[in-house]
Amino acid sequence: MQKKTLLMAIIGVVILGGIGTFLAMGKKSNTSEFPVSPLFAEPTIFGDSMIRLEAYRGKVVLLNFWATWCPPCQAEIPDLIRLHKDFADRLVVIGVSLDRGPNARELVQDFYKKFNMNYPVIMGTDQMVMRYGGVSAIPTSFVINKEGRIVEKIVGMRNYSTFLDAVKEWF
Repeated sequence: MQKKTLLMAIIGVVILGGIGTFLAMGKKSNTSEFPVSPLFAEPTIFGDSMIRLEAYRGKVVLLNFWATWCPPCQAEIPDLIRLHKDFADRLVVIGVSLDRGPNARELVQDFYKKFNMNYPVIMGTDQMVMRYGGVSAIPTSFVINKEGRIVEKIVGMRNYSTFLDAVKEWF
C-alpha cells in the first residue's frame, strides 16, 4: 500500500512537472533559447538578385528545402505561393532547391515558371544543408522568426493551414 501511494505521488510530481515545464516553455516566452539561423547570401535561380537572409529581419521567414522531382514538394508549392501572397507584409517564403546535375538551374527555372511561383528560389548547396543541421528528407521547412532565430523545423509535406499555424504566432 505504501509503495503504491509513493508510486502515485512520484507519477503525480512527474506529470505536474511536465505540465509546468510545457506551460513555461510557451513558444514566444524566450526566443533567445532558439538557435540563430545561419546567414546566407545566394543568387536567385535567375541570377537577377541576391537573397540575403539578414535582409528579412523584421519578417518571419519560411525557408523551404525542396526539389522539382519530389512529388510531396510539388504538392505543397501552391500552398506556399498562397501563403507568400496572403502575408507578404509579414512573411517571406524562400525556396531552396536541392536539385543537382549539370542542368539543375535551368530545370528549376522551368519549374518555377510552370508553377507560377511568386517567391524567391535559390539553389541550395551541400554546405547550406549542413549549416541547417542536415536535411534528411524533403520537403523540409524552417520557420525563422523576426529576430532571425529558427523556431520550428517542419519535415514532410504540409498544407496551407499547417504552415499558417506554424508562422502566424511569430508575426
